Amino acid sequence: MTNSLLLRTVSQLQSKDLRHLHDFVRCGSFNRREEVARLFDHLASRIDRPDRGALGAEQLFAAAFPGQPYDNTLLRHTMSYLLDVIRQYLAWEEWRTEPAEQQRCLLRALRSRGMDTLAEKEWQRASNAEDREIIRDAQYHFRRYQLHQEKLERDARRERSARINLQPLPDELTAFYVSEMLRHACSAIMHQAVAGQAYRIDLLNAILETAGQETMLQVPAIAVYYYAYQMLQSPEATQPFERLKTLLVEYEQNFKPDEMRGLYLIAINGCIRRMNAGNRTYVREAFELYRAALERDFLTENGILSGFTYKNIIRVGAALGEHEWTEQFLETYRTRLHLRERDNLYRYNLAYLRFQQRDYASAMPLLQQVDLEDPLNNLDARRMLLRSYYELGEWSALESLLQSFSAYLRRQKNLGYHRVTNENLILFTKKLMDRDRRDRAVAAALRTAIDATPDVAERAWLLEQLGV
Repeated sequence: MTNSLLLRTVSQLQSKDLRHLHDFVRCGSFNRREEVARLFDHLASRIDRPDRGALGAEQLFAAAFPGQPYDNTLLRHTMSYLLDVIRQYLAWEEWRTEPAEQQRCLLRALRSRGMDTLAEKEWQRASNAEDREIIRDAQYHFRRYQLHQEKLERDARRERSARINLQPLPDELTAFYVSEMLRHACSAIMHQAVAGQAYRIDLLNAILETAGQETMLQVPAIAVYYYAYQMLQSPEATQPFERLKTLLVEYEQNFKPDEMRGLYLIAINGCIRRMNAGNRTYVREAFELYRAALERDFLTENGILSGFTYKNIIRVGAALGEHEWTEQFLETYRTRLHLRERDNLYRYNLAYLRFQQRDYASAMPLLQQVDLEDPLNNLDARRMLLRSYYELGEWSALESLLQSFSAYLRRQKNLGYHRVTNENLILFTKKLMDRDRRDRAVAAALRTAIDATPDVAERAWLLEQLGV
């Protein structure tokens, strides 16, 4: 019984939801069964206690139907009723936080009941509220479309068709559709670069042609994603990136923080694509975008900074030699990481910073303490440890690491090409250790072998150790 959908749902509710549900299940508009309310009270008071015996079938039945003999069918029906009430509560709670959705439902109710005078006043009130709205994202245009659609439905009953203005409907719907499709097109390009999966977006050329019109580019939701798409699609062009940077500042009040986070990450993704193509000037661009987003608190979600973003900011800062700022960031935002991964990510990234400063003695103990779930981070930590041992001449420790590194690569099944590149690193590191350092011919032959091998991790470092 403890694995039932009802119990799992109740266990995931927040404390405020449990408090609100206490009254909700007793509201006659949503529930008139007293046994449902009793069952909920029993669950709410015991769901987070270690004694799971109180959640057995017979205990639940006794709470809902005190004094009655156990009836499994009746219990399951009551549990089903309670789950339905919880569903209604969750939908109602979400609806309650959306004034625009409430207004739309009210307008539809007034129209369906023929209350035209009040409907007109409510429509005007809703329209004025939208005009005052600062947020101008895609949903703003969809809400405007819905408002005009509601007005059309009402006016069509009492106005001659020649007097009805249809223009706002296609205008608002087009703005919504074009901006949303461009946003999805940006996501498709970025996902394709990571996963290699191609996407078909019908009408994309027509959407781009429409979006590129001067009147359309006056719409914030269209302009930002139009230039974002052009930036991702044409990495050699500078104008779309520069225009997007300008719009991120100009329109930052017109989008909610979570959408601004996505827009900044798109712009940073564009920088990374250019950096990977060899254009090092975009390292500084990415750094400045990260700093701007941090200052505006656009990079956290529910107060949490993702470990991926934390790592990337430190990588970019270290690449620019901004060690003081980067170390301050590393310490300041440590507490913003998710508690489950906080200590490991902090040690891993502090080790990276020390490693980049060539302070191998400080990096090593930090790397020895990390236990990273992400395989790519794990590989990176092992490579840093390998290089640190080699640089400090810790040969016994390096031998042991090479053995454990090889075993790790064998155990991991989904590393793709990373398996080969790291296996080759291990192979050539062993050859570096075993060679006669005085024999330049051996060094030259090893350099030739490294150059001839297509997939080698830390290639530049290996060649640096040869000194030829």
